[in-house]
Amino acid sequence: MRTSLFAFVLGCAVAAGGGYLLLRDASHQAIERIAELEREVTTKAESLLGYTKYTDYLTAGKKKLSEQSQFLAAKVVREEGVTRKIEKTWFGLRSSGVVSVDYTAEYAFGYDLRPGSYDLVDAPAGIEVRLSRPGLVTAPAVSKLRHEVLSGGVLTDEDAAVRELYEEASERARRQGVAMARDEAIVALCEKSLVGFLRDFLSKQPGVKHVPAITVRYRESPG
Repeated sequence: MRTSLFAFVLGCAVAAGGGYLLLRDASHQAIERIAELEREVTTKAESLLGYTKYTDYLTAGKKKLSEQSQFLAAKVVREEGVTRKIEKTWFGLRSSGVVSVDYTAEYAFGYDLRPGSYDLVDAPAGIEVRLSRPGLVTAPAVSKLRHEVLSGGVLTDEDAAVRELYEEASERARRQGVAMARDEAIVALCEKSLVGFLRDFLSKQPGVKHVPAITVRYRESPG
């Protein structure tokens, strides 16, 4: 009888010890799972933060754009030309001639990116650059002036006409550049240069994993 009782007590002790071990293992697994979940939450939070981190650098991006504005110009090189007919009358005699002048004009189009002249806004659809439409950022560079006398007159001074056309070339190119700035193809070049630079700058900043769409919004012109 005593032996049976001892065996019973020993069995209970073993069972209790096994139960304790199982409980301890379960508790240890639960702690590890909690730690794992915390790591997952932290990782996801950091990942989500990386998708909005770009907002921390909008002010720096705006400053950088202002500093680099001269390098963001969209350059266009075109061959230009003008033809002029000249006439002269002397004691009833009428004479005429025709001269042409050709030259190469280099235009630089861009935005006014001085501080206070534009804004970077974190909008629902992404980043908006709000500013005035592009225009000439410098006077067009005129080079390779050349001329041809298409038709000479007895009384006309073709050389004087050529000199006059040479002198007018810079102003003519400026007027042409002002008109070109309204061309949608030129506007698209300016937008591509601006957006590309800003996207590249933001994407290289620490912690930034995503840069959203960048849209250029033009302000209404006064009047």
